[in-house]
Amino acid sequence: MKKILISQRRDKILNRNEERDGMDVKLAAILFELGFLPIPLCSELHSAEGYIEAFNPDAILINSGNDIDEFPQRDRLETRLLDYAKIHNIPVLGICRGTQMMNHYLSGTLSPVTGHVATRQKLIGEWAKDNDYTDVNSYHNFAITNETIAPELEILATTADGVIKAIKHKNLPWLGIMWHPEREPVLPKADKKMLVKHLAGI
Repeated sequence: MKKILISQRRDKILNRNEERDGMDVKLAAILFELGFLPIPLCSELHSAEGYIEAFNPDAILINSGNDIDEFPQRDRLETRLLDYAKIHNIPVLGICRGTQMMNHYLSGTLSPVTGHVATRQKLIGEWAKDNDYTDVNSYHNFAITNETIAPELEILATTADGVIKAIKHKNLPWLGIMWHPEREPVLPKADKKMLVKHLAGI
């Protein structure tokens, strides 16, 4: 099974005086059912020497949750993950915040956006058409636009209001999506195809 390292959201649990990493359990189940070995990472080990290297991952998933700069530990871990992926030329998939982090890592920025929380958005673009996408779920307050996208990234799909919903790196096997396959009641066929094709590197 190909090993997929997954970054997690980080949350303060005030009534227990704790900070926790976590992710939607459905995402791990989806990956496992598709033949991957999901390995969630601990953001507190953001500076632990050899932490990422010890797993010898086949691919990396930069997950959703949290805004950039909300938890510097998570930001630093994901920066290290992208460094590793760049050096070793392995696939990276960004989901929502993960896509934003890829853009941030490459010196892109974000813009506030309205109308993209708890909605469905139609995808526009040849990539969406070729991969059988019509509409997708949407849960984000910040967006990548034509004006804020990093130069090393290419736009794959947008919405009617110009918000970028899918990107890829021009030279590296990095793909970012601004929707959540794990939040669908049943995994859409288009997402299943995308996950297998991209994370398996085929």
